[in-house]
Amino acid sequence: MILIYTKKITPRIKYIFKHILNQRMGLKIDFTSDVKLFKKYDLFKISYDQVQFQSEFNVNPSEILFSSKIEDLDIDVVNWDGLPVFFQNDNKDSFNFDIFGASFYLMSRYEEYLLHLKDNFGRFDPSSSLAYKNRFLNKPIIDFWIQRLESYLKKIYPEIKFKKNQFKFETRLEVPCLYEYKGKGVVRTIFGVLRDVLNFDLYRLYFRFMVLIKIKKDPLDNYESWININNKAGVKTALFFLISDFSRYDRNLSFYSKLFVEKVKDVSDFCEVSLLSSYLSSENKLLLSEEKNRLKSVINKPVLYVRQHLLKLNFPNTYRNFIKLGFESDYSLQYYDLPGFRASTSNPFFFYDLENEVETKLILNPVCISDRVLKIYKKPILARQIIEEITRYIKQVNGQMIIVLNNSIISDESKNYKWRKMFDKFLISHGKK
Repeated sequence: MILIYTKKITPRIKYIFKHILNQRMGLKIDFTSDVKLFKKYDLFKISYDQVQFQSEFNVNPSEILFSSKIEDLDIDVVNWDGLPVFFQNDNKDSFNFDIFGASFYLMSRYEEYLLHLKDNFGRFDPSSSLAYKNRFLNKPIIDFWIQRLESYLKKIYPEIKFKKNQFKFETRLEVPCLYEYKGKGVVRTIFGVLRDVLNFDLYRLYFRFMVLIKIKKDPLDNYESWININNKAGVKTALFFLISDFSRYDRNLSFYSKLFVEKVKDVSDFCEVSLLSSYLSSENKLLLSEEKNRLKSVINKPVLYVRQHLLKLNFPNTYRNFIKLGFESDYSLQYYDLPGFRASTSNPFFFYDLENEVETKLILNPVCISDRVLKIYKKPILARQIIEEITRYIKQVNGQMIIVLNNSIISDESKNYKWRKMFDKFLISHGKK
């Protein structure tokens, strides 16, 4: 066990020390504010204080973990032997920045509780983030900090043993629209045909007609092939279905459609299925509850995982609603239009409600890549380079890599063929088989 001395044991301190030392490093921990007890302890110990009492490992703290306020902080990011760090100190003989305070700032999404820029959908603008401004958004920097912490602890306590983490790779497929052409109803089909004609999109018009007369398969009906390629690569996957009423941003088939129910039920027999919560439900708990109950009634299984459609996250309200409705894991923690790590870690962690100063039971699973992000790079070959770069970083820290794709990007349409081919090769390259 490792004993931690701190002058004041706060919820923030308990949360971040538990995540880093216990959950990530596999160490049993305990806290004390008793100096005499701490000095007598003769095993592994850390003083989180301006004073190093004996020869224990010492981290000179910033004030963030002792506070219960949410306020603008003066943060200066500097380079420490190749790693960007902040909340640094002048302790040259030990760890020269507050890894616990800095990690808490990033993981709690502290900056998203402050006044910040928003995009047209009301989402946090990543250009406002500390990680983006200081060019470490594409690196799980907290995981690299933890690696360095382990090496420093090992110097002081050579006999200390850490948990051996392994690289994990998983995918998720989000399904905002079950079919491209099938099951849309007469009105939506007529408007679709008119749009194809006005755009002179003869290929789409032809494909639509062939699907409707059942000569060709709908291009979005690719769930079996997706599950098969993941199984072949030895990669765990799951599907998130949008099951809301029709609206401006939520355009799936009707929940009451026989086609919809049969397909979702069929997929759930072969793969884990959960909820893609609608854009409108991000601020409406009753609507979210209805969507969850709908999906549960279709698959006859608990609905424990959730991803927010269009990543419409509002800290902390969106996550509070997820918690109240019994979701256990979230897969929404990413930026809509940039690759990388929104909370600067690749590993899952418990959501900390900064306004209520409490650690919750909701697990946040960071997503580093989505198809929307990759399409910014125009060509699959360029996107593959970005994926490989991030994969390399995650493998260096034995972290968890989660990629989320929209079912349209892996469709059988010719315009997406090269993208699907690239993803298939990537899965085989980095999977377990």
